[in-house]
Amino acid sequence: MRFAVTTFLFVFMLSAHAQDAASDGWHEGVAKPFRTVILSASLREMITSIVVEEGDRVTEGQVLVSLEAEKEKVAVERLQLMLEKAQFDATAAKRLFEQNVSSKDEMMVKEVEMKRINSELKIAHAEVAEREIRSPLTGVVVRRFHEPGEAVNEAEPMLQVMDADRLLLLFHLEATQLPSIHLGQELAVRFPEMPAAKVGMAKVNFIDPEVDSRSGLFRVRLLLENKEGLFRPGLRVQAAFPSTPKPSGN
Repeated sequence: MRFAVTTFLFVFMLSAHAQDAASDGWHEGVAKPFRTVILSASLREMITSIVVEEGDRVTEGQVLVSLEAEKEKVAVERLQLMLEKAQFDATAAKRLFEQNVSSKDEMMVKEVEMKRINSELKIAHAEVAEREIRSPLTGVVVRRFHEPGEAVNEAEPMLQVMDADRLLLLFHLEATQLPSIHLGQELAVRFPEMPAAKVGMAKVNFIDPEVDSRSGLFRVRLLLENKEGLFRPGLRVQAAFPSTPKPSGN
C-alpha cells in the first residue's frame, strides 16, 4: 500500500511539474542520442583484440574488435600467389594466340582460370574483413560486453556505441498545436536539471503524421547540436513551442 501511495505521489508531482512548464509556454520532453548501435559478430569465433574501452571516442570505419582470422589470412596469401601465376599464364597464352602458335580455346581457358582465382581471392578478403568489427558511426563507446580470449556467438553483443554529438528531443503535444508547428522551425530549449546552462536552439526535424486517438497527442522530434557534450541523453528537456491559438468568438 505504501508503494502504491509513493508511486501515485511521484506521478502526480511529475504531472504537476509538466503542467507548470506548459503554463509558462514551455513543454516538457526527453533527450535521446541521435544514434546508438550494438555491434555484434556475424559468426561464431574467438576474440583476439578489443582496442577500445568504455568512454573512448571512435570514428566511423575504425576497427574496434578483431576476431581470430589466421586461416583466412593464409588463404588470402595462397590465392594471391595463385593469381600471380594465373595472370602470367593468361598473358603468355594470349601472346601465343596472337602469334598463331596456340588456339583461342587455350587462351580462353587460361583467362577463365585467372578470373576464377580472382573471385576466390575476393571471397577470402571478405572473410578476413568479416572478422574485423568496425564502427558504423562516430561516437563514444558506452558498453563493452566481452574481453579478448572469449568466444562470441553469432549476433552476440560486443560493444555499444552512441552518437550524442546531436540529440533528439522527443515531445508529445496536443493536436490543437499542429497548425503552429512545421519542419525546420527553430525553438528555444532548456534543461531543468542544468539551470546554469544557457538556453539553446533546436530544429523540428519530425512531426508524426498520426495523432493518437486515445490521448489526442502527437509526437514531435527536435534536433539539437551537442558537439561540446554539454547535455546528456536521458535528461528532461523543455522547449518553447508556440502557444495554441485561441478560437475567435462569433
